Amino acid sequence: MARILEPASKLATARGLHSDTLHHSLGEVLDLDSADETELYQAMDWLLPQQARIEQELARRHLSHGGLALYDLTSTYFEGRHCPLGKLGHSRDHKSGKLQIVFGLLTNAAGCPVAVEIFEGTTGDPKTVASQVQILRQRFGLSDVVLVGDRGMITSARIREDLPAAYGIPWISALRPSQIQKLATGGHL
Repeated sequence: MARILEPASKLATARGLHSDTLHHSLGEVLDLDSADETELYQAMDWLLPQQARIEQELARRHLSHGGLALYDLTSTYFEGRHCPLGKLGHSRDHKSGKLQIVFGLLTNAAGCPVAVEIFEGTTGDPKTVASQVQILRQRFGLSDVVLVGDRGMITSARIREDLPAAYGIPWISALRPSQIQKLATGGHL
C-alpha cells in the first residue's frame, strides 16, 4: 500500500511506518508500531510467488472477452549493481550510463492494473508484444483480443512474426507520416 500512497525506498517506508517517525496514518491504520526494511523485503519475497494467482484473479474480475486491455512499457534506472535484469539501455529517465529495468503493465480499459512483467533493461518495446498476447490468451483465457499499440510497439516485423493471421489477433497501430502522405496522394483519405 505504501508504494501506491507514497512511493519511496523500503528504508523510507519503514521510517514512515515507525511510531517515532510517523508522518502519515498508514502505520496506525494497519496497527503497526514499526516495520523495518527487512520485514518489508520479506513481504515482497512472499508476494512474488503469489503473483500469478493474484494476476489470474485480477484478470477474472477486470478483463472480459471482447473487452479492452491496455498495455504499455516504461523503464526505471537504479543505482545498484546486483540485479540480473539491470542492463544499460534506452533510458526514459534521461539517465544514460545507469543500469535500468523495463517493465510492462497490463490494465483493463479503466486503467486498473491486472498484470506486470519485468524485462531486462535492454529490451525494446516491440520485443514484449508476443509475451503479452500469450498472457492474455493462454493465462487469462481471452480469445477475443484486439491489440492496440503505438508505432514503437507494433512494428511491421512484430506483426509478421508475432501476430500472424493464424493467431486471429487484430491490431491497431499508427501510420508514419510518409504512409499517410501516400494514402492522401493516392486518394484513399
